[in-house]
Amino acid sequence: MEQIGKYRILEKIGQGAGGSVYKGYDAALGRHVAVKTITDVGDETGRRRFQREAQAAARLAHPHIVTVYDFGEEQGKLYMAMELLEGSDLKQAIAARRLRTLDQKLDVMEQVCDGLAFAHSHSIIHRDLKPANIHLLPDGQVKVMDFGLARMSGSDMTRTGMVMGTPHYMSPEQVRGEHVDTRSDVFSLGCVLYELLTERKPFDAESMHSVLYMVLQARPRPARELVPDLPPVVQQLVDRALAREPAARFPDAGALLKAVQLVRDAIAAGRGDETMPELAVPATEDAPTAAPARRPSDAPAVAGAAPSRSAAESRGPGSGARARSRPSPVPPGRARLGALPFVIGALVLAAIAAGAVLLTRKGPAAPTSAAGSAADRQIDKLARAVVETQIELARRRMETGDYEDAARQAQKALRLDPEDAGAKKVLAEARKAKDEIDQAAGEAQTAADSADRARAAGAYWKLLEVAPDHPAAGELAGRLDPAFRARAEEAQGRAARARQAADQGQTGRAESFREGASLFGEGEAAFRAKRYAAAAREFMRARVRFERAQRTGR
Repeated sequence: MEQIGKYRILEKIGQGAGGSVYKGYDAALGRHVAVKTITDVGDETGRRRFQREAQAAARLAHPHIVTVYDFGEEQGKLYMAMELLEGSDLKQAIAARRLRTLDQKLDVMEQVCDGLAFAHSHSIIHRDLKPANIHLLPDGQVKVMDFGLARMSGSDMTRTGMVMGTPHYMSPEQVRGEHVDTRSDVFSLGCVLYELLTERKPFDAESMHSVLYMVLQARPRPARELVPDLPPVVQQLVDRALAREPAARFPDAGALLKAVQLVRDAIAAGRGDETMPELAVPATEDAPTAAPARRPSDAPAVAGAAPSRSAAESRGPGSGARARSRPSPVPPGRARLGALPFVIGALVLAAIAAGAVLLTRKGPAAPTSAAGSAADRQIDKLARAVVETQIELARRRMETGDYEDAARQAQKALRLDPEDAGAKKVLAEARKAKDEIDQAAGEAQTAADSADRARAAGAYWKLLEVAPDHPAAGELAGRLDPAFRARAEEAQGRAARARQAADQGQTGRAESFREGASLFGEGEAAFRAKRYAAAAREFMRARVRFERAQRTGR
């Protein structure tokens, strides 16, 4: 790949489940950019989520939020151009222990809160905050990124009952699939802060099933047990952010930002050992209690003490201005954009299938009381709901032709319930369809490289019949035009008949039908330009959409 839109591609710097990230160059403006792509534009959910990420980030011009420059579609790929970030993500920084002092860690948290407060003030909830989605530049500046799960006010992309996020950093209401607001982001930031301070996740176990239980029922071990020199005011900050009840947390990132600033001022003034009424957990939340899962001797090295500074230093919440001096810069890493999860619905949560037991030796002891039994039933009910959600998502992936992802979804359901007949059936169907597609794509690639034009045309047509959205179909189209006029006319006829059938079924308002109509028009334009192979592909892609609209009404 040499070009995406107006950006010259220099190298690949990241890979995600549904696309890639490249280092690109914008010759018009003379700057390097990161170009993020998503390949499966036939998946409408993935397409809309990618668009929403671009729209959310584009609305948020802030020093602590990654800047999006451009968005478009090129050669079957949606792309988003954004600022190229040097340095590393917070996950890497924690693992490498690059943030050594308490002041450095609180400075990172203050910057994250500053950026997220701006997002919250624009009615945007991130919903997937974690160290991998927080980037540290070499000069110590922080950037919040990956708004792929963000919800904007008025958005209909998600609904109550759909679980979204990454289990270790999800709020209890997220785990239950309930409606979330800014307080859910506050809980996730509390998890990030805990990990920054202790180098351990607050909710961690050998299986994701156990992690879910801990988020819903357990309390994390107090950070001060792991870091004995941690000032009590910092423990208060963590406890308030991690309150189980949303009403007991800070109401949004702006309030959490002010609390972080208050804590830093108290430490600088020598009052870090005092308790502060402003940070007390409201009565709606029970007092935090320890849930030790490890011996105190396991505690990591104590974080360094904060350097003194004047409590009178001025800081304006949400301004992005940094009046205080910065801590030592984070050592630079390879230019990259960090983790690139294209996380959807229950896909991530279904990772709980990695463990079949409710609790493991790393988690808290299994409850034996009546309340514990109720908690067990809640977890089992949630697990069953996840299985059913996974199977439904797998079936929808089958409908859209994404057989590889359908197989992954079915496998995750089977790891949680190995005997589920529905998941087994979807997995077998997805594997069979994927094998047929891979074989057709391989034959088309091989034939196109040969001198036998007739064989190449036949192999390409076979690929269009089974998977017109396959990337290989787009790559090979330009090499087969002279021998493909008759096939293009046949494809046009098939698409026209599918369109008529869908129209008679009164599915003209379905999203798939509208996509099909657009692709049909692109096919006609390609045919007039005598790009017959490309025209055949667009007609066959249109046929798939019309048939989907007739079959599903979506």
